[in-house]
Order: sequence, then C-alpha cells, then structure tokens
Amino acid sequence: MGTRAYFVSDIHLENMQERNGQNLLRFLRYLAEQDETCDLYFLGDIFDLWLSDHKVFIKKFEPLLEPLRRLKQKGSRLVYFEGNHDMHLQPFWGRVMGFEMHTEVFYETIGSYRVRLEHGDLINLEDKAYLRLKAFNQSWFLKMFAHYLPGPVWNWVGKKLSENSRRRSRGYRVQNEENIRNMIRNHLKRAYQEESFDVMITGHMHVQLDEVVRSGEKIIRNINLGSWLESGHPPILCIEGSEIFWVTQ
Repeated sequence: MGTRAYFVSDIHLENMQERNGQNLLRFLRYLAEQDETCDLYFLGDIFDLWLSDHKVFIKKFEPLLEPLRRLKQKGSRLVYFEGNHDMHLQPFWGRVMGFEMHTEVFYETIGSYRVRLEHGDLINLEDKAYLRLKAFNQSWFLKMFAHYLPGPVWNWVGKKLSENSRRRSRGYRVQNEENIRNMIRNHLKRAYQEESFDVMITGHMHVQLDEVVRSGEKIIRNINLGSWLESGHPPILCIEGSEIFWVTQ
C-alpha cells in the first residue's frame, strides 16, 4: 500500500497534563514503535502558543520531542505547517527537530492523490480583523520579538490568549457550525480555480468535515481536520495508497 501519511491539527495544547497532551504522546509513541516509517503532518495550532525556540516551550512539551526524534532517526518524514498559535518555528522545529516547515499553501502527491495542504486560516476572507492580525504575525517585527522577548513573557501571554481563545472559538463554532462548513466549501471552490487537486486538507476552523465534491466529472475530497478540543475522539486522518480514512486511537 505504501507509506502511511498522518494528519493532525488544532490540538491547542496548553500543557502535557491535559487529556489531549497524553493522547498525542500516546499516538506519537505508537508511531515511533512501528517498524515502518511514516509521514507525519502537523497542520498548525498544535500548541496554544509556541514561538521560536524558547526554552520554556521546549521544557514544557519535552515528552513529545523524544518520540518525534525517534521517528526522524528511523527515516520518517515530518512536516509542520505554522498556524496562528505556533509561529516562527524554523529555529527549533526546522533546524533542531528536522521538520519541513511551511507557512503557506503547499501541493504534493500523497498516496494516489494530489493534495492541497494548508492551516486553513484564509478560509474566512470576511474576517478582516484576523487577516490584519495574520499579516502582523508573519511580519519581520514579530519574528524579531518572537525570538528576543524572553520565553516566560510569551508563556504568560499564551495563557491569557488561551483562556480567551478557547471560550470564544467554542461559542462561535456552536452557533455557526453550518456557516463554517459553507465557508470551507466555498474555499475549496476558490482554491480549485487556482490549481487542480484531488484532496484538500485544512484545519483552523474547528469543524470536522469530510465530504465528496463534484466539479464536472472530477471528484474532490474536501477535509477539515476539526479540533481536538471539541472531539471526544482525537481526529487523526490517514492516507495510505488510495485509501483515506480516520484513525481511531
């Protein structure tokens, strides 16, 4: 069947004591213990906050790093798409951990499919405030401060952002779930006009979606990974050859 490719996003880990911190650790250890290599894709917002290579983040999430190092050492491919909670990651996740880093849309062949991959924070083009924030987050100014401002300060900022973000995103999702699904569908239509693909995989919107869309005679798989915050069973997608399926931990 070929190499298995796994996809996760929007775990929003605040610490390793959380249920999902243990869920992710268990999954990574499982992958590291297998004889076969795999491709592992992080599609952003794995953490509530991680900036640059600050020791405070490395120390807090150290248990996750050991199985990832084992995966890398045995030849697995590790890919990280920055989100809006994990940014400017090249100094640690790229240089130290050996991840391939992406900040924009990326296309590649995975299994039998041409796949469009992205964090998904450009799905809602009507959210002008967020688009301005995204531009600031990717600016050289924040990149400089992300590296030089002390890690404990960022850790404190992350805790405050986490409290507000979790409360706001959950309320918005519950009230607007069908609207969010339609945003994702409209985004696929726009994206397909830019460049053709077989599968689109996104995150960010915290609504799990997996459906087939037709464009003429073309069949396209539209997948949003959802969020581990709202799911009783952490959503993990897998592509192996021509098979696309959800993994149950």
